[in-house]
Amino acid sequence: MEIEEDSAEAIALALKAIKIHSDLGLSLKSRLYRAAREVRPNLNALKLARRMLHLYAINRGRVKRFLGDLLGEELSDDSRILLELLVSSLMSDLHLGEPEKLALNLRKILSKNVVREIEPWLGIIRSIKEEIVKLPEGEKYPRWFINMLLRILGKEEAESLMRFQDIAKPPIYFTVNKLLSREDKILKLLEKVGVEFSEDERLDGIYIIKSMKKSRKILELARRGLIIIHDFSSYYAIHVMEPKPGDIILDVCAAPGTKTILMAMAMKNRGEIISIDSSPMRLRTHLKRVRKAGILIVNDVLADATKPLPLNLKADIVLVDPPCSSTGLFWREPIYRWMIKPRHIRMFARLQAKILENSSAHVKSNGILLYSTCSLSIEENELILEDFLKIHPEFELEEVYPKLGDHGLRALSEARRLYPHRDRCNGFFLAKLVKRS
Repeated sequence: MEIEEDSAEAIALALKAIKIHSDLGLSLKSRLYRAAREVRPNLNALKLARRMLHLYAINRGRVKRFLGDLLGEELSDDSRILLELLVSSLMSDLHLGEPEKLALNLRKILSKNVVREIEPWLGIIRSIKEEIVKLPEGEKYPRWFINMLLRILGKEEAESLMRFQDIAKPPIYFTVNKLLSREDKILKLLEKVGVEFSEDERLDGIYIIKSMKKSRKILELARRGLIIIHDFSSYYAIHVMEPKPGDIILDVCAAPGTKTILMAMAMKNRGEIISIDSSPMRLRTHLKRVRKAGILIVNDVLADATKPLPLNLKADIVLVDPPCSSTGLFWREPIYRWMIKPRHIRMFARLQAKILENSSAHVKSNGILLYSTCSLSIEENELILEDFLKIHPEFELEEVYPKLGDHGLRALSEARRLYPHRDRCNGFFLAKLVKRS
C-alpha cells in the first residue's frame, strides 16, 4: 500500500475521531479507538492517525495563528479540520506523501465536497512540505498556562516541563491484581506474550512497561482484571493513604475506579469501601470494573458531593479526588491545553471546596482525609487547603512517606507535588490530613 493510501485512511480516521462529541468526556485517543471500532482501519493507518491527532493537539494554536483569517467563512467545519490536520502534520515533518496523490486517495474515502474545498489550498500544503513557506514558531501552550508555570516553577523549570511534555512519551505503569492470581504467575504470562517490564524502584509493587510486541495482549489482561494499568501518581496516593484490611473507606468522586481497586487490593478484600459519584452512568461503569477485578467490598452510592452526603458514617479514611482542570494531564492529553481556560480553574476550585467540606464531616477521630488532584494550579490545591484548615482547626497536615516529588507551595511543605518532567507521571498534588478530635 502506498504512503498516500495509508495517509488518506489515517486522515479520515483522525477527522472522524475529532468530530465525536467531546461532551462525552472522551480524550482524543479514546475517540480515535471508538472511531476505529466502526471502520476497522489497517494497523499502519491507525498508528499514523494516533500520531496525527497527537501533533494536531500540540500544534493547534500554531495552526490557527498560521491560517488566521485566510480561511474566513468559506470552508465547512469538516474541511477546516481536515486542513488543520494536514498543516499540523507538516509542521512536525510527518510524511504524508505527495499532496496531489493524497487528495486523490482522500476523494475515495471522504465526501467529494470536503476534498474539493481544500484543493485550492494544496499549493500552501506543497509550499510547507518543500519548506518554501516559513511557518511561525509560536507557543505550543496558551499564555495563561505558561504564566502559571513560571509562577510555580520559575523560567528554567517551566521551559523544561513544557519541552519534556512535547517530546517524551508517557510511560505505562501497572500493578498485578493479587486478588485474582499469584503475582509471579501473571508476570511470567506477561513475559511470555513479549512484554518487557521492570519494577519501579520508588515504590514496591508497581511496574513500568519498557516494551511490548503486541499491545492487545496486555490490554486483554487488563480487561480480565489481572493487571491494573494506572499512572504512578494514583499508586502513590494509595500508598500514602496506607489502607489496611478491615478499614472503612469513603471514596468520593470514585469513578472510573482505579484508586478504588488499588485500595481494595491493599485491604486484601477485607473491610468496606463506600464509593460516591454523581453520575449513574459512571457508577455503573465503576461497579462493573471493580467487580471484574474480583473486589467484593465496594458499595456504590449515587450522590452529589457538592451537597451534604446522605450517609450516617464515620470512616477511617476519606479519599477526596474531585473533578479538576486536568492541567497535570496536558502531557498525556495535549488537546486539553487548548480546551481548558482560567475560568475553568476557578469553577473547579469552587466545586472542590464544597466537596472537601462535605466529605470531611465523615472522617472519624484520628482518621485520615486525603485530598488529591491531577492539577498543577495553586487555586485548586494549596489555596483550597489553606481555606479549609482555617475553618477546621481539628484537621492538620501530616508528612507523607516516602517524600516523592516536591513539597507543596505556600508553606504547605507536608503536601506533595509531582511534575511530569521530574517524576515521569501525571502532574499531581496530594495532601494527607489527620483529624485530631
